[in-house]
Amino acid sequence: MRDVARASDRKPVLIFGNTMSHLAPVFYRVLGGRVRFLHLHRDPVVTAASMYIRIKPEWWHRPAYEDDPNGMRITPFDPHARFVEYGDRWADLSLFEKILYEWAERHAAALETHERLPAAPFLSVLSEDLFAAPAAVIERLAAFMGLEPPGRIAGDAARRNATWDRSREQRPLGDAWRAYESHPIVLALAARLGHPIDPARLERQMERYQLPPGFLPWIRHTTRYWELRGRAAGWLRERGIVPPPSDAMRGFPPRRITGVLREALLRRRG
Repeated sequence: MRDVARASDRKPVLIFGNTMSHLAPVFYRVLGGRVRFLHLHRDPVVTAASMYIRIKPEWWHRPAYEDDPNGMRITPFDPHARFVEYGDRWADLSLFEKILYEWAERHAAALETHERLPAAPFLSVLSEDLFAAPAAVIERLAAFMGLEPPGRIAGDAARRNATWDRSREQRPLGDAWRAYESHPIVLALAARLGHPIDPARLERQMERYQLPPGFLPWIRHTTRYWELRGRAAGWLRERGIVPPPSDAMRGFPPRRITGVLREALLRRRG
């Protein structure tokens, strides 16, 4: 926190992510008028669908906050949980429903921070608005932060997520998303944040999170091809046969295993 305070004397500092958001009141106490809170949020059902297919199921079995100070997950058994009534049915909830619960806890915390610190500058932005009109939203953000808006948005048009089809083949959503109807707390908070639930719209959107059509995606899903490939790649990396993944490759299509082996062979020869 002292490092952040010192750095903010010289330049703007951006801190983001779920791991730091709960420290918002501490940031305000330390930094005072220099701190600004940006609350970015997305439709809860779409958020849960995206997380469901993208995050490995074992992540959800890692320790929670109340069991481990380094835990990442929130459960209704945390001493600071807001929606403790979820505890009565926690064991019966699906993974999708637990993600919905966590969405509600995090965004309720953001609204609570705003209510408890009304003097702190606070801006709420819908993720859907950011993608629909990025230039307009970035201009709003610049004004909120007291910065000059950029002349243009740097970079090319957003690339299609190269790992998307792989995620859909590994963990297709199926009908898990329909459980949202039994979560009035989530629905009420979504409406408050500007995400009214439209069943017809959701029906269309959830198509994006299903197993891709075709014989090969079905084969890869049935045979757990991507999981086996990941294990093989890990085995090769542990033995130094192939190099570790590079951050520079993020967002690009997964390399074929033949290409990786060829690259490794050339490196060893070189």
